[in-house]
Amino acid sequence: YGAPGVEFMGLHEENNTVMQIHFIPDQCQLVTLLDDNSLHLWSLKQHGGASELREEHRFTLKGPPGSPPSATQITAVLPHSSREVLYLGTESGNIFVVELPSFQVLEDRTITSEAVLQRVPEDNCNRRSCELVEALREHPKNPDQILIGYSRGLIVLWDLQNNKVTHHFLGSQQLENLYWQRDGSKFISCHYDGSYTQWPVSSDNRQPEPLENTVPYGQKFVPVNVGRPVLSASVNPVSAEFDDPSAMVVLAEEELVVIDLKTAGWPAVHPPYLASLHCSAITCSHHVSNIPLKLLSSSFQVLVMELNDEDAEHVVDHAEADLLQDQEGYRWKGHEKLKTRDGPVRFEAGFQPFVLVQCQPPAVVTSLALHSEWKLVAFGTSHGFGLFDHQQKRLVFVKCTLHPSDQLALEGPLSRVKSLKKSLRQSFRRIRRSRVSSRKRRGGSGNASEVQEANAKFDQDTLQEMELAPVQRKIEARSAEDSFTGFVRTLYFADTFLRDSSRHCPSLWAGTNGGTVYAFCLRVPPAERRMDEPVRAEQAKEIQLMHRAPVVGILVLDGRSTPLPEPLEVAHDLSKSPDMQGSHQLLVVSEEQFKVFTLPKVSSKLKLKLTALEGCRVRKVTVANFGSCKTDDYSENDLAVLTNLGDIQIISLPFLKLQIRYPCIRKEDVSGIASCVFTKYGQGFYLISPSEFERFSLSTKWLVEPRCIVD
Repeated sequence: YGAPGVEFMGLHEENNTVMQIHFIPDQCQLVTLLDDNSLHLWSLKQHGGASELREEHRFTLKGPPGSPPSATQITAVLPHSSREVLYLGTESGNIFVVELPSFQVLEDRTITSEAVLQRVPEDNCNRRSCELVEALREHPKNPDQILIGYSRGLIVLWDLQNNKVTHHFLGSQQLENLYWQRDGSKFISCHYDGSYTQWPVSSDNRQPEPLENTVPYGQKFVPVNVGRPVLSASVNPVSAEFDDPSAMVVLAEEELVVIDLKTAGWPAVHPPYLASLHCSAITCSHHVSNIPLKLLSSSFQVLVMELNDEDAEHVVDHAEADLLQDQEGYRWKGHEKLKTRDGPVRFEAGFQPFVLVQCQPPAVVTSLALHSEWKLVAFGTSHGFGLFDHQQKRLVFVKCTLHPSDQLALEGPLSRVKSLKKSLRQSFRRIRRSRVSSRKRRGGSGNASEVQEANAKFDQDTLQEMELAPVQRKIEARSAEDSFTGFVRTLYFADTFLRDSSRHCPSLWAGTNGGTVYAFCLRVPPAERRMDEPVRAEQAKEIQLMHRAPVVGILVLDGRSTPLPEPLEVAHDLSKSPDMQGSHQLLVVSEEQFKVFTLPKVSSKLKLKLTALEGCRVRKVTVANFGSCKTDDYSENDLAVLTNLGDIQIISLPFLKLQIRYPCIRKEDVSGIASCVFTKYGQGFYLISPSEFERFSLSTKWLVEPRCIVD
């Protein structure tokens, strides 16, 4: 229970928040309540050798015609131990009874607020005392009695057989929850101000007085666990007078906490997860394969830092990279750079920062690449990119990629809202330029009135085209004046043939939002002179894609048309060494097409126009190794491509043939598409909430669907 791989997932068709979950006793069933007031019955059933969580029924409680929504707004749910009915408390104070599993309302068994008031002395309550049912609890010894708690503090014990109140209890504070003692002689009421009260339940009908009323000393306590019971992890046999729990599980708003009740001081139990559930939103993620066990034992974070087994105190070196290089006409309008701390800083054992590189202007870092063998790190922003030698702790070079007209990149943090109007204007200009140029090619001309009429018709047709068929556009050349053309989208290290076909050398490749690819030759000194000689870089190539679509991926294929492996994996015999004898090829992936070039001449070899043919755009791309599920001797490398429509396409290498297409993420789920990451072996993750990942697999060899069985 709670082990990795033990999982049953049910997905509501409705896109609504799950407010409550209740198990039906001993039935492998549960009921969910959504914020649209609908109830859903789920069952665990075996199918194909595994148990699946399936939705059996759904139901919405309806009130009489003309009644307000509060009359049937469900606030409390009690699955009865008979497993035959649900008791539903509402905002109006009425309690409805529905039959399981049909969800049929048993109207003759409804507990109305008027019926409750008839049995409570008038001087102790009024009509408003019975509004909003806050809690429903079945008597632990007598299933014919239920405890009903109302928001304003009134609590009654209701006899289901005789339809009457046997006891009533008057709390002085707003009620939050109720809990029975296991022998049924007492119960506890929890209140909004942090107080709790113990109430005796006598065999006669006399008005009980509270045994104990406790308020935490010195401060008010506002429960974050409003309306939900606190669960004990273990209990004694039913015959025991009191529970003897070893732990307490508390569901807070942003995390799941387990408290050790057997250890002095009640410390929290460290959960075996990377982070607490819903602790904070995930903003960036990267998948790492083939991690050595030594590194794992010393996940729990993946950062570009230096690994140290002991605590350390040292000064973090500081370097600055001026991406504008004092060019005239550029002026940064955003925030100032962060100030660095002087003097030594103490760090705990693990990954410890040892050098800080600050970009000027201080814009968002949009891309990052690390080569652990060469001791180099490349970084990019909306203004350019640079290369840093983290062994010598010196800047190798910077390259400004700004276009003279790209003023938005100088106005501070990237903003979609800020550039929306400009983007729309530019889109119309591109389409208009395309239509005008095509008209000129046809030799068409006309007088001013004809041109005006044609322009008006063009505007109307364009709007209809954008509204009715947004994905059927052809690839149109983009202007160099478009926003954020210098935005660096991808960085890539490769040891390949860049200058000539006889000698290979280290290289750095960069792709921008404007469809430009830069290639730099690098000279990395050998290990024995690594600290004495500087790393040198020289620009060798510059490629401009004709359609100027953003470059989202760069890849070099070796002589066997296999993607270059990670150098660290080759050094540890986890991957085969690349073929450096045959000709290498360069694959450039933009949002709209794939294009293969020969190296070192960089001449076009073949391409696949994805947007023109499929009507979609590339959002994420990676090389995935697909192994055979029948033999370990065969595998192939293909491209896994996520599009803006949420589907995943598998494209062969190096011939760029579409193999198969899978629907994966809803196209409306923009955050899910933006957060998707692929693994090297055909799996992937994407966010289904700000802090929850969904896992999927494209490979028949690596299945990630949890196959669990409940007897």
